[in-house]
Amino acid sequence: MTRTDLSPEDDPRSFIEAPVVAALNGIVARALIGLSVVGASATLPVILRMDIRFDHRYHFLLPVAWVVYAALTAAILILRPPPREADVWDRAAEVDASLARLARRTSTLMMTGWLASVAVALSLHHLVSAREVLVTLGIVVPLTLDAWLLAVLAWNAWCRASLARAEHDAADRLRRYWARAVHQREGR
Repeated sequence: MTRTDLSPEDDPRSFIEAPVVAALNGIVARALIGLSVVGASATLPVILRMDIRFDHRYHFLLPVAWVVYAALTAAILILRPPPREADVWDRAAEVDASLARLARRTSTLMMTGWLASVAVALSLHHLVSAREVLVTLGIVVPLTLDAWLLAVLAWNAWCRASLARAEHDAADRLRRYWARAVHQREGR
């Protein structure tokens, strides 16, 4: 039995807080998966010792994936806007401070890991001429940082939307719990 399977009679607080706990767990899981996927994709060229032409193209895959992720996240949030909630992280910390802290730290680790993996990939670039160095520093690095920033903004928007939906669901559960409690009391 999980916390979300509990009925209000078993543990009303856990029943009401379950959506927020599930959202925080989802953020932690997705952040760890995101970090693992990006880390694996950044080390793949080193392990497989790819052909130089393919290797150069492969280094652009991650920033392109970030832009696609940001676009898809924006589209989802536009098509299904979250409830407007202020201070979702603070309210999630009221439910479970240690889990909220873990979710924030894991998210920060993932975003930093994203940037570090690209830095590793760029440092492994086979820069053999002054032109390649200028192109990398003048075009590739700024575009990569822009793509990373878009992905970070999309990730933060998704986290906030997920927590806002969970808090909205928790508030609905609280209203249903009290309505049921009042109804049961009046029925006696």
